Amino acid sequence: MLPNHVSEIRRAVASLLRQASSDAKTVVLAVSGGADSLCLADAALATRERTGLQVVVAHLDHSLRSEASQQDAEFVRAYAEQHGVLCAVERADVLGLAAQMRCSVELAARRARYAFLARVARKHGARAVALAHHADDQAETLLLRLLRGTGSLGLRGMRPLSPLPGATDLSAARPLLRFTRAQIERYCQACGLQPRHDASNQSLDYRRNQVRHEVLPFLERYNPNLRATLARLADIAADEAEFVKQAAQQTLAQIAQVGAEAITVDRMAWRALHAALQRAVLRQAVEWLHGSAYSPPYAAIEEAREVLNSSAGAGEIALTRSVRIKVSWRMFTLHVKAEPASL
Repeated sequence: MLPNHVSEIRRAVASLLRQASSDAKTVVLAVSGGADSLCLADAALATRERTGLQVVVAHLDHSLRSEASQQDAEFVRAYAEQHGVLCAVERADVLGLAAQMRCSVELAARRARYAFLARVARKHGARAVALAHHADDQAETLLLRLLRGTGSLGLRGMRPLSPLPGATDLSAARPLLRFTRAQIERYCQACGLQPRHDASNQSLDYRRNQVRHEVLPFLERYNPNLRATLARLADIAADEAEFVKQAAQQTLAQIAQVGAEAITVDRMAWRALHAALQRAVLRQAVEWLHGSAYSPPYAAIEEAREVLNSSAGAGEIALTRSVRIKVSWRMFTLHVKAEPASL
């Protein structure tokens, strides 16, 4: 008989993968070889009869740890072969990408990883990619966002089911999100799994590792249940953000003329709204025009509110790189800026 924590994790994985996959027959599992992703893969494979899903294991070698990275890739390939499932392995030059994109190594790795997972999913007709994020990751994410500066939307953290970053036609499923790292490690021990160890997870060169090894343990001196507290905060913030989003949609329908290429809003009616609803209406209008991946930054929202709540009778405001607001006395219109014609 399986231990309770093993059965609980397997039920959670099977339930969310079925929900995320809809009527598709295949799901992609992002597997690094570490304890988290190995737990996810084992639970998904153990419940294949229950879900009816074919599994494709996907692994991206970031080329950051030389021989150890290659050994991780071979480990994942051997694991997939042992269990008779398809395996996609690619190698990316993340350091080169970071230099090319002028961003951090962490951000370059994240973008490369999600782009790779999206390619694998589309190739195999999958609608969902399963990721092994867990409750400890959620706590770290919220603290990182608080350190950078975030509003209520950022406090939602990661959701169990959301669009895959950079590929909104695909779903990211996180069935382990309510389980802690300790629970996942107990699963691996109970099931005889021998995960790979990534030494870079101990390096304090990365901000997330600083939060994991320094900030979280320090704060837990004041609240030993901090990880659960932050997870609860994420759930509350997600519920409240959904409520505000619905209110913004209803409000836009009442005070605006919504078209495919422009949204024209009654300025006086908008000025009568609460500040929180003003912000939500602007974000919702951008999403309707340009998609959810183009949410305007807080500074741009506040600049727009300052102008729209003033006596200014004309002008143009940039909300994102592509969405502009044309201001008049009685109305303001959000529209997508035309891209310059290529030569």
